[in-house]
Amino acid sequence: MRSKAMEKLLRFLLVLLGIGVGLAAAQLGLALYRLSHQNADIPTWVPVAAYSAMAVVGGLLLLLLSRRIIRRVSSFSLEMQKEFDKMPANQLIGAVVGLILGLIVAALLRQMVSFLGDGVAGAALTAILYLTLGALGYNIGKRRSREFITMITRLSGAREKSKIRKHGYASRKYIDTSAIIDGRILEIAKTGFIEGEFVIPQFVVDELQHVADSSDDTRRERGRRGLEILREMRDSLKQLVIDPADIEDIQDVDVKLLRQARDCGGTVITVDYNLQKAAAVSGVKSLNVNELAEAFRPAVVQGMEMRVRLTREGKEAGQGVAYLDDGTMIVVENAKSLVGEESDILVTSVLQTSAGRMIFARLKN
Repeated sequence: MRSKAMEKLLRFLLVLLGIGVGLAAAQLGLALYRLSHQNADIPTWVPVAAYSAMAVVGGLLLLLLSRRIIRRVSSFSLEMQKEFDKMPANQLIGAVVGLILGLIVAALLRQMVSFLGDGVAGAALTAILYLTLGALGYNIGKRRSREFITMITRLSGAREKSKIRKHGYASRKYIDTSAIIDGRILEIAKTGFIEGEFVIPQFVVDELQHVADSSDDTRRERGRRGLEILREMRDSLKQLVIDPADIEDIQDVDVKLLRQARDCGGTVITVDYNLQKAAAVSGVKSLNVNELAEAFRPAVVQGMEMRVRLTREGKEAGQGVAYLDDGTMIVVENAKSLVGEESDILVTSVLQTSAGRMIFARLKN
């Protein structure tokens, strides 16, 4: 809410503006009269009276209209504030850059027509140039913001490639939707084993939001989990960046991700086996979280002895079931009576399935 003191100050400034406009109008009128009556002798009191009268008229006019003008300006400023609040960061950056470039072009053009001088005509032309080109630059920058950000991303990506080749810097890690929903990448990143900047493109965030809004319960739950993981990543990872750049001529999110990673010399982190194969075909390095988890599983081979706790009965008669720390299931023959106890077992075989590994064993004694 505006304070009364601020409103009085604004009204006073408007009155001063009205006086200035009145003086400029008087100056323009006298200049036009002299041009049309070059031999006329104008008494000294006429310019004084003209300036005084126009200053009073201009000041009184804006004083009477000041309340309405202040209301209109306040309403306009609130609407602009709401628009800026709703505007994505990339659009805001593009609009500001476009506005600055438009004002620079206006300043250059004004210098080219400096022969008009600093009089009324020069001031009017200056105002028109700055308003027109500033608004034009703002609108163009806002509409072309994605292309502008994409161009900057590609330029920075070229520099990243050069740094990686020269100095061996860690490449950017582009995280796809499946890896975010999976969630394990957060814990891996916290350990510090993966170097470099983690990048999540805005279109991946948009896809997560789309999945979270799905009518299917399972997809909706996965999307919400992904958004929650993303929030935790933003809070805990300093090297995480949300990249607003987009490739508008491509609709598929995975293809966009591979294109960005390739342009910037980055690496894709995923749990999607198909995306990993597509990355290999596209010449993009990829890291699969599932392969990392598989590599860190305890090495279990046939004939190995170990001690486990049997937690439940198996599906077949007499079987007992135990689990390794990573969740791998061990089926032990003739161990039903030992459920709830620790026992020494001997591994008889290891079976690799699409769902993971299964270990079969028998009691050592």
